[in-house]
Amino acid sequence: MLEAIRQHAKGWLAKVILGLIAITFALFGVDSYMKGDRGAGVAAEVGEGRITSEELRREIQVQTERMREALGPSFDPAVAETAEFRKQVLDSLVERRALLQEAHKLRMLAPDAYIASVLAQIPAFQQDGAFSQQRYETVLRQNGRTPAQFESELQQAFMLDAMTSPVALAAFPSNASLTQLARLVAQQREIAWADLPASTVASQVKVTPADVEAYYTANQAEFTDPEQVRAEYLVLDIDTVAAGIEVSEQAVAEYYAANAAQFGQPEQRSASHILIAADQGDAAARDAAKAKAAELYQILQKAPERFGELARTHSQDPGSAAQDGSLGSFGRGMMVKPFEDAVFGMKPNEIGAPVETDFGFHIIRLDGIEPATMAPLAEVRAAVVDELRRQQAQKTFAELAESFSNLVYENAESLQPAATAAKLAIRQSGWMTAKAAPPPFNHAGLSAALFNAESIKSKQNTEAVEVQAGTLVAARVIEHRPARVRPLAEVSAAIEGKLREEQSTRLLTQKGEATMQALAKGEEAGLGWSAFQVVGRQPSAALGPDGAKAVFRVATDKLPGYTGFMRPDGSYRIVRVSRVLEASELDPMLVRSIESGLVQAQQRADMKAMIALITAGQKVKIMPNAIEGR
Repeated sequence: MLEAIRQHAKGWLAKVILGLIAITFALFGVDSYMKGDRGAGVAAEVGEGRITSEELRREIQVQTERMREALGPSFDPAVAETAEFRKQVLDSLVERRALLQEAHKLRMLAPDAYIASVLAQIPAFQQDGAFSQQRYETVLRQNGRTPAQFESELQQAFMLDAMTSPVALAAFPSNASLTQLARLVAQQREIAWADLPASTVASQVKVTPADVEAYYTANQAEFTDPEQVRAEYLVLDIDTVAAGIEVSEQAVAEYYAANAAQFGQPEQRSASHILIAADQGDAAARDAAKAKAAELYQILQKAPERFGELARTHSQDPGSAAQDGSLGSFGRGMMVKPFEDAVFGMKPNEIGAPVETDFGFHIIRLDGIEPATMAPLAEVRAAVVDELRRQQAQKTFAELAESFSNLVYENAESLQPAATAAKLAIRQSGWMTAKAAPPPFNHAGLSAALFNAESIKSKQNTEAVEVQAGTLVAARVIEHRPARVRPLAEVSAAIEGKLREEQSTRLLTQKGEATMQALAKGEEAGLGWSAFQVVGRQPSAALGPDGAKAVFRVATDKLPGYTGFMRPDGSYRIVRVSRVLEASELDPMLVRSIESGLVQAQQRADMKAMIALITAGQKVKIMPNAIEGR
């Protein structure tokens, strides 16, 4: 029971929740997911719940940032602005909502003990290696959350896991398919090759000035340099505001005194228990468990030294039973309430009468008490200063943001008044295009405002745009390069080279295919073949990725077989497959790798089918304008 909870808490879920705390509190509570915000614009309806336009916007922002981090410089912000991307995000929200509603209907809810156990495993909530209720509340408050909201998010994660885990655990490949696939992957082929250099068709390649001009005329977009601008801009963010706030020693001392519990370690108690488990809905089993617990309690009243022995032999919490029933140390809020109330009402070494919880009946022994402690001000001063700055920044940022926005608007010809008032430095960007703009200009709203025809013409300030929560940016164009089509004289050499390469590729491919047809008929083509070489499916110096695929697509019912492909150096390689070599025995590591891949593929397919079935059972309505641009 409790051991299962502990093991689950140490797995992926605790890591996910810790990541949420470290990076962003981007999830919404279960109540929000189940009911939606009735006052906000609605993007979709799923059963009895709604997905608001704000939820969709925030999820798009989260997914966009994930793509940006994953792709780095190759990330194209325009992808996140497409209707296709918005539809994918909305579809994922619809599926998530459908799963949650199904889980709610099936009563797949996490017990309080599970939530408490997960919280206890999150390092961000620990002090001196143990869960701290004060630290928990402080960390959440600093991130704009409440315990109720965060615990709802844990509940949601549990519900989704409860729905999806059975599907994931049920996936396994058959031994026959696994073995067959492993043999195909391990298969090798004996080959030799001969190359047809580009020089063999060079005399046939003909590109005229008319060809170049025709290509240029038909492909104007290819030779168009996009519109570019350089801009100056201001960034007002809450961190900058906080950094500029002076905090007095008196304010630090007063905050420390008023929030003493926040900087201390609450009382911890260590206890051991003997659990006689019983399902809550089985009255007969509950009565039998109660009687068994009463019997063991009577024995311990006479022989308390036998607690460890009886825990090992009778307790049905396997994790603690092996440790003589020990549960270690914990504070308030980490155990189910009846258990906690009993522990915090006992004296050291006292063995209490059986306590009933959802898990069954517990005989508890209080092993020790660690009194509450208080951290010295010197140790927590930096945290106090940060908290006071954050609090003051939150109070003043809204006013500063309004003033900043007004000054940017009222002084449209210059950012200097807003910069002076907010004590900000005016920054300058390099040349950029709308589709390849660096932060913060990769925000759709700011980019649209900056590249607006009127902004470019007037070189006036854009409005202050919130590019992310707590960050405003205003900008103005200082230089502009209109889009231009490069003249034919500038690009003619490149066009001619491209057309020559295309002709050479086409002629070489035709020559290679004709040569292979002759070879298949037994006609020797006078080629200079390489020495025989045995190759596998992995790309090699002789066979790049395309070559390896081509070689293993050759039918082997009649050998030799032939295939060919263009090489990066412009030559055409003809490959002769003369033998197929099957693996005498399979590498266990290869088999395990293939098995893992098959399981993952099956899991994805099964998960997709399950989600589609559940979603089909809900009444889903996508609003007409839900996936249009922002």
